[in-house]
Amino acid sequence: MNTISSTQNRWVLVDYLNQDQPCLLSIGPVNYSGSSVRKNLDLLGRELLMDRIKAVAETGHEIHDAVHHRGVNYRVLALPINSPMTNTVLAVLAIYTADGEGLPPRPPIGALEWTVSKTGHIETSWNDDLFAIYEIDRSGQSPTGDMNQWVSELISPEDRTRMKVTIDAAITSMNAQRYLVPYKIITRFATAVPGFKNLEVSGRVIPDERRQGKWLRAITREVHEITPAPITPGFGDFHSSSLLRAVFELAEEQVLMAVDTSCWQTFMTSSTWQRFGIQSPRFGYLPHVIHPDDYRIFRDTVEESRPSRRTMVRLLHTDSTYRLYTVRASSGHDEDGTPGRYAVVMMSPITGP
Repeated sequence: MNTISSTQNRWVLVDYLNQDQPCLLSIGPVNYSGSSVRKNLDLLGRELLMDRIKAVAETGHEIHDAVHHRGVNYRVLALPINSPMTNTVLAVLAIYTADGEGLPPRPPIGALEWTVSKTGHIETSWNDDLFAIYEIDRSGQSPTGDMNQWVSELISPEDRTRMKVTIDAAITSMNAQRYLVPYKIITRFATAVPGFKNLEVSGRVIPDERRQGKWLRAITREVHEITPAPITPGFGDFHSSSLLRAVFELAEEQVLMAVDTSCWQTFMTSSTWQRFGIQSPRFGYLPHVIHPDDYRIFRDTVEESRPSRRTMVRLLHTDSTYRLYTVRASSGHDEDGTPGRYAVVMMSPITGP
């Protein structure tokens, strides 16, 4: 449990994804994961920061004040964290120091904004801090073409399913509540020295009535303490994602992959995918690796998701040849008996003449 300590000379981050419900995310290195702002600031922090944080959230204007308070001169800063497309205030970063005291470095706070059309097409944009967190040089609005590329390339394998399913649920549901999810990323992707970081994302999806679409807005930061479990109100139970990853790690003689049948992309594969030499599909799109003459039967098999059904398809390998695999699929079923959106596909290589 977090205890109240001095906030002086420590950056305070407050989430304003919902203007009516600000939430405290961190004080210095301590993670608060959406707690009450007032209850967790000390008395001096409340007196110097609360009104200024609120003013920045409402106006979007920075505050740089010199304040004489309780006989001491203070320097107070409050800065908006804006979304990269619409310049909406998503969070406020604030600090106070005694006059003449050095200011600690401002932590990078990533902001992202997705515009989701009524057809499901997503355009993404990152702020400069998010590129810095991922340690990727800025080129364009975001470093990935779509959500599935972000999940499959930049998120650590053990967290891909949880992040993918959470974002999909947030977009497709009518639930506009904030979600808060810890996850690990791969930094310096596609370099000779990739690394890892623990992040936490606070996000919210809201309707855009003018465009008949939706906005997904989120703030992301590196955390030193890992939140024990994601906060995903009304989105379902995602604790099974780690168990699914464990099953994938056990695959030795088969290739496993998780498939989103709404777009026919894979967002998680077993390590045997690379060991068997199967070509990695661009952005996870399966038509890139399944022989054109076999793609229809592959889709039929996965859509039916009846484990007893076995079919044969040819997969493209890194040496530009196609090789034959048996395919089985299962997705579980919704309450009305129809197959679910996500399917696990098992593929076994056929050897011999």
